[in-house]
Amino acid sequence: MPEKDIVITVTLFPGKIPTPAGQDAWGMQSEVVIQLDVARCINRKSAEELQVLPLRLQGQVLLVAFVDPGNQNTISSVMQTTGYRIRPVQVDPIMLQETIRKVYADSTDVDQLPLGQLLLRKHLISEYQLDSALEAQQSTGERLGRILVAMGFINRLSLAEVLAEQYQILFVNIRTTKLDPSIVRLLDADIARSWQCLPLKWIGNRLLVVMVDPSQEKVKQDLQSILKVPLIFAVTSELDIDWALDVVYRATYLEDSIAGLLYRNPDESAFQTFTDSQLLVLLIVLLVFIILAFVIPIQLLIFLNAVFGVIYLASTIYRLWLATRSSSESLTIQVSKEDINALEDSDLPIYTVMIPIFHEKNVLTQLIDSIQLLNYPKEKLDVKLLFEESDTETLEAARSLHPPGYFEFVIIPDAEPRTKPKALNYGLVNARGLYTVVYDAEDSPDPDQLKQAVLAFRRASQDIVCLQAKLNYYNANQNLLTRWFTIEYSMWFDLVLPGLDSTNVPIPLGGTSNHFYTEKLRQLGGWDPFNVTEDADLGIRMYKRNYRTAILDSTTYEEANSNLWNWVRQRTRWEKGYMQTWLVSMRHPIQLLKTLGLKAFLSFQVTIGGSPLILFINPIYWIVTILWFIGKWGIIPNIFPGIIFYMSLVNMITGNFLFLYMNLLAVYRREYYRLSRYALLTPIYWLFMSFATWRAVWQLFSQPFYWEKTIHGLHIDPQSHRIFGKKAK
Repeated sequence: MPEKDIVITVTLFPGKIPTPAGQDAWGMQSEVVIQLDVARCINRKSAEELQVLPLRLQGQVLLVAFVDPGNQNTISSVMQTTGYRIRPVQVDPIMLQETIRKVYADSTDVDQLPLGQLLLRKHLISEYQLDSALEAQQSTGERLGRILVAMGFINRLSLAEVLAEQYQILFVNIRTTKLDPSIVRLLDADIARSWQCLPLKWIGNRLLVVMVDPSQEKVKQDLQSILKVPLIFAVTSELDIDWALDVVYRATYLEDSIAGLLYRNPDESAFQTFTDSQLLVLLIVLLVFIILAFVIPIQLLIFLNAVFGVIYLASTIYRLWLATRSSSESLTIQVSKEDINALEDSDLPIYTVMIPIFHEKNVLTQLIDSIQLLNYPKEKLDVKLLFEESDTETLEAARSLHPPGYFEFVIIPDAEPRTKPKALNYGLVNARGLYTVVYDAEDSPDPDQLKQAVLAFRRASQDIVCLQAKLNYYNANQNLLTRWFTIEYSMWFDLVLPGLDSTNVPIPLGGTSNHFYTEKLRQLGGWDPFNVTEDADLGIRMYKRNYRTAILDSTTYEEANSNLWNWVRQRTRWEKGYMQTWLVSMRHPIQLLKTLGLKAFLSFQVTIGGSPLILFINPIYWIVTILWFIGKWGIIPNIFPGIIFYMSLVNMITGNFLFLYMNLLAVYRREYYRLSRYALLTPIYWLFMSFATWRAVWQLFSQPFYWEKTIHGLHIDPQSHRIFGKKAK
């Protein structure tokens, strides 16, 4: 596109209508600077056929150069095409042809050239790059421009400029144009995003609409019928459309990301930790306990022992049943390598990958490498890296790495609460994929996982709207803490979750590798930004709407926390989120029971409510046991009479043994044989878990929405025993 002003010499006649051709006329010659956006309001073909060229607007009158300014038919045709009143001026035919050539980018055969050849002629790509892109186009069916961008051969801006030249229409860089929100809002934001177009500005009585793909004639027709005004079309880049929508709707997107769920269904939001009725019940229970502690202390302790003993026993039996069920049956959705190889790339949908990033510049290179390893057509990936606005250091570090063209940087406005679910909600607004998956910054997913998910969704029943891939750790052998963490994850994701899935009860999702139907996720309201374990909460909300989660037999490897205090902070957040989820769901317990059914209701109580409760009361029983062995306190046998004593003995001996057995079973299934000896030491690990749970209870009252950031990248240390990308056997 020309960079300098184009000037043309014309003959100006007095008045607005020149003397008819063939009569004597007088006029004066003058140089006119052409407004390119005005000149291109008609296409090159029309300009050459009619021997005319719009020059510039003078108020509401369009100055147009004519070879024959007295031809009323031509004047009428231009008026009908442009929608303006016309002031004709005369120009030399040769000068007009030369000017048309300059205005339309010096190309007499651009419209005859395919995009690839045009890019070659402009030396923007090489023949090798074009051949590679055409080969990919043959297999995927995607548009050539998108493929070239995904391969990193050309950037979106250059592509848009060449497309404008190919279709002989205007190119507009939106970011250098002053946006008028009232004009942008003329078209519904969802339509603008879906059709990748945007009303930008008025040129006289015609509306300039920018679009990514100027070949979409159906979209142009639909826009005409919606906007009901004369339109001029121009080309812009894909990311610039998103940028402009974000500028105009930023406040709306942010508000919906934070308060969308709260406004639509306040009973499902953790914004209010305790409802008035829950606080009243809590106060009544505390008051009753205080009174009973003074009146009948022994009987009260016996009652509590009985209740906790039943909870312990039920939890142990339930988890053992789930684990043995999973170990004896294949309860996950399995996709074979043969099925994956049989997939045609052209049959694959766009897949959105969302990755929240906050103060994690140490793992950026690893993150980009992991996504590039995904066995999925890159031109069909919509990768969104979600950066907090305040985290400029990580953002600049990411920009310096120049990730491939299918990566998009999304800047999350700085506002409370600063949580991962708020960032995910903001990113979900512009998700283009039929499916959406969430990964963490340090994740290394199975390269075939996206294709496995596509096939799994196609095979699954219609009520399956989410797939949870299994999670495990690539740095299991870094230290003792990472070994314990790996054992725990192996039991949870390989044994417990498949068991829950097979019994059709609510599944608390893991924080990563959740694959969703994008539109179903939007209908659910996304994630709760006030719940610090947003994944578990979403799993429960899905189940309440008769949606199910299935377990995908594919593993994403993460970084196991190798620093004890960092681990405690992370575990505190998890346990606090489980408490939030339980409190939110139990605001209307009778209604919850009716919605879930008895089986699912009881499972919810054990998995969501029981887990933090057991970890909370564990230290109390440990202290009581120690006091008995040290001091032989006489009061202790009194609070463990008869059956309660035997039930507690079973819980202590058999229960602990069964948990150790499940840990060993999990590492055996993963072939992590070297970790089996460390499974015998997991009671020490439970002590740390209980400490984190007590912190979680304190924070539930003092800082319910506080998101304790987990530091990643601790495994990137030459002194550590790294096993990145490999199993620990």
